[in-house]
Amino acid sequence: MFGRGNIIGLLLLLFCGVVAVILLWSIVTDEELSVSVPPVVGWILGILFVGALIYGFAQGGLFRRLRGGQGGQQWPNPGTGQKSLWDRLRGK
Repeated sequence: MFGRGNIIGLLLLLFCGVVAVILLWSIVTDEELSVSVPPVVGWILGILFVGALIYGFAQGGLFRRLRGGQGGQQWPNPGTGQKSLWDRLRGK
């Protein structure tokens, strides 16, 4: 359940749950929500997003093949020798 491929889904589920609770609280109390953050926060989030995109492309199989690396075997294949984070934490 807590394999490497599921962590993003779990984080997204947690984030959606927090947003749902905040919105329900706003509806029940009949308060209008307003967010006031400096504009630099938007720039920082944008830079982090683009950096995450670049990291994802760099770790992907297609980009690795274009660089001349090994393109045949990828992580879930037992022949790669890599383990999931959950297996490493459990010591398997």
